[in-house]
Amino acid sequence: MSEKDIKKSNSSENNYEMNWERYEKALSKVLQNFANRGYEKVTIEELWVETSLPKDLLLELIKERNIVFPEEIKEIKYKNDIIWSSNKG
Repeated sequence: MSEKDIKKSNSSENNYEMNWERYEKALSKVLQNFANRGYEKVTIEELWVETSLPKDLLLELIKERNIVFPEEIKEIKYKNDIIWSSNKG
């Protein structure tokens, strides 16, 4: 791999990290919108409809990233599983 290819690869990685932040902010905003509408429980399917983000990306964001969960949101479910709860934060 040439030095030019390495720089290009590193540049792509930096853009990828910036995308995580953008996705985190977008999901946090959508969660706040649900809270403002009185939702306490939200499903991945509802988040998918609102954000158009793939379900696997939503799951990773919720489980592994810095998402701001509004106080009003108590639970996020995927199928029949609770994947996030304010009780386990």
